[in-house]
Amino acid sequence: MSIAYRIDKGMGFTLTRWDGVVTASEFLTHVQKLSSDPDWPPARRLHLTDLSTARLDSSMDEATVEKAAHLYGERRNEINGMKVAIVAGDASKQAAVFERVIVQYGATAIVFNHVDAAATWLGLKPDTVQSAMRQVPV
Repeated sequence: MSIAYRIDKGMGFTLTRWDGVVTASEFLTHVQKLSSDPDWPPARRLHLTDLSTARLDSSMDEATVEKAAHLYGERRNEINGMKVAIVAGDASKQAAVFERVIVQYGATAIVFNHVDAAATWLGLKPDTVQSAMRQVPV
């Protein structure tokens, strides 16, 4: 398992990468870590999560994904207006659940098939995001 993130304060976005088998416990630990990071969310409130190389453990059920979205929602003021792009890979069902819940807190979330499309929707240059991804070790 690996979930890693990078906050680019200058560009105003967070990039999160998942790789390998990810369990519910690991996901919830990540949510706690990111949501308590004093630099998160950056000023532009742009967030891209890439799950394209992840495989979700059977513990990653709908209840876990909902719990994670609600944990982010505890920072309602910070995530209100956030744009969340999720490159789902094989996790499209879970990504759709997250999308459905996080909007309750004022964020906009869309599930994508490709990083470049997600970057473009966020208003970021795909090359910039691809470069940033190489700097996030997973």
